Amino acid sequence: MSPLPGYNVLREQDRSHMLDKIGVDSIDHLLDFIPTDLRLQNPLDLPDPMSEWQLTRHLKELAAQNENTDSHVCFLGGSVYDHHVPEVVNYIASRGEFLTAYTPYQPEISQGLLRVLSDFQLVVGRLFDIPVVNCSVYDGATALAESAWMAISASSIHRLIVSDNIWPEHLAVLQVYMANRKVEIELIGHDAHSGKIDQADLDIALQQPAAAVIAQSPNCFGIVEDLKEVIHNAHQHEALAVIGCYPTSLGIIEAPGTHGADIVYAEGQSLGLSLAAGGPTMGMIGTRESLTDYLPGRLVGETKDIKGESALALIKQEREQHVRRDKATSHICSNQALMALRSLVYLSLMGENGLRRVATLSAQKAHHLCAELERIPGISRSYQGPFFNEFCLDLTVNTATLLDKLRQQGFHAGINCSANNKDAQQRILIAVTETQSLATLDHFATAFAQTIDQIS
Repeated sequence: MSPLPGYNVLREQDRSHMLDKIGVDSIDHLLDFIPTDLRLQNPLDLPDPMSEWQLTRHLKELAAQNENTDSHVCFLGGSVYDHHVPEVVNYIASRGEFLTAYTPYQPEISQGLLRVLSDFQLVVGRLFDIPVVNCSVYDGATALAESAWMAISASSIHRLIVSDNIWPEHLAVLQVYMANRKVEIELIGHDAHSGKIDQADLDIALQQPAAAVIAQSPNCFGIVEDLKEVIHNAHQHEALAVIGCYPTSLGIIEAPGTHGADIVYAEGQSLGLSLAAGGPTMGMIGTRESLTDYLPGRLVGETKDIKGESALALIKQEREQHVRRDKATSHICSNQALMALRSLVYLSLMGENGLRRVATLSAQKAHHLCAELERIPGISRSYQGPFFNEFCLDLTVNTATLLDKLRQQGFHAGINCSANNKDAQQRILIAVTETQSLATLDHFATAFAQTIDQIS
């Protein structure tokens, strides 16, 4: 199939010359190794080539059809959130010195970027209250999977006890990572009233050796777990405690490391990363010093150069590009350095007081909206445990219909949880951040109630 004319600077004679040099008679011949039934047989359904200004206008018109957090009020959560990103984060991250997602491969000439990653490790360590932090991985889901493999590698036990109220998408990635590694994943239930981990289920599961207990707080229902009890139970049975967290919540909630977590992981999107059609995001992992050898990715540390002067270097990067593949702690290829930079700028700008303020506003506004929505007849909280900025509601109307009608009114009202609900009830997960005003929340509550009346 010939390339689309008008968008390729190569002339037909240029293509013919290159094909002759490599000894094939057509571009299609280059694709012979791909089965015919998997190859596109017809030209793409695209308009004729346009001039640059015509094409730019056309693409802008197409983009204007998208719905986003500017066109709609956003109450979506599920591990990524509509937090405000200060403009200084965009300004610094856009500088030419930093426009890369990679760790430098020549540390001796990249002291500036290494300083950024070193400071990121330091700041996140304080946030998690844990001594060792790597300089990031892909996202929260892979951070969970890598953390779980750390525990298995350290203990040589191929069994994990996992709370069933972690993010379902994260659980799916964990299951993929472990599918061909002969790892048993035992899911434990949650209390039907509080939404927290069922401690009785956990006690039973811990009767057999396990590499780790994996829990998340706030969990996928928005409920804040009793981490101290979960971690204590894990340690009582010689299992590691791997705890997922929502970094912004740590502005007002005690960090997992404070309660003795062995490994802490998180999705870092809430720390200065925009909602950009699903990515890029960033995974964060911290651990105690005795587990450092099993930590994936890279660590930046201080050393001395040939002159005896202090310098930064990658002191640990045991992946397949540096050691034998079967000896690598991970096969991560990018550490999302640009995303780590954004998070560092955000945390440095906000400071402890600023992060506490964002967390407080998010929690207060979420509780205000929840109270308003619970006043609507037929609406009730799914679980009664304490929550941070996200909560589940059970409905008496079809969730998908409600969400669609509210979307037409300018609201991304929440996530439809009904499909994952064992009781087959109609359920919605709503997240609130500091970006929504009280007037907006009250307007949404009114629209919510009126829409339910219309559907009923």
